[in-house]
Amino acid sequence: MKALSILLLILSLNYSCGNNKNIGQEKQSNNTAVKTDESRKIVKKYGFQFSIPKNWQNQETDLKAIDLKGQIKSIETSYVDVNLQSCIKLIFHPDKAGLTLYNYYNENKSIKSKHFNIAGQPAIMIDEQLTRDGKGHILPKPLIRHKIYLLSPNHKGLLEIVYNLPKNNIKAKQVFEHFIQKIRLIK
Repeated sequence: MKALSILLLILSLNYSCGNNKNIGQEKQSNNTAVKTDESRKIVKKYGFQFSIPKNWQNQETDLKAIDLKGQIKSIETSYVDVNLQSCIKLIFHPDKAGLTLYNYYNENKSIKSKHFNIAGQPAIMIDEQLTRDGKGHILPKPLIRHKIYLLSPNHKGLLEIVYNLPKNNIKAKQVFEHFIQKIRLIK
């Protein structure tokens, strides 16, 4: 029974972290530079540099969400840490769509949010507790979702960082905090 619960949690993490492909999405592998060191991969995307732990598995590479007019609405990359049962998604919302989304969260006072800077860029963080997966099924253990909305350099869009981790998992929270601290601007 416990093994089934763990399997369901991993499957729900994969689903909620974008492991499924939706209509209107296609793969793209350019716009990314990857270097490695002993324990981390350095990924450069969307005007930022990220330090990704090597044990995080890349689930999808640059999925594009395209509207009916052929305009790119978002580009998404997901990573999963199976050991900590956590998942991180990097979603870039280009141009005006990204600024509109940022302004919504910045101006909507009914949403509990925290404002701060990452790599010198304005950011907003919203925390949620999830009790159901993306299909509405009850999760065996609740998840915490940290969402960060980070303006990209020169306001050319918005980077949305979504991190799902099991509730009360201190190690997964430390990994997330370290990930945020290591984000750098690309010059």
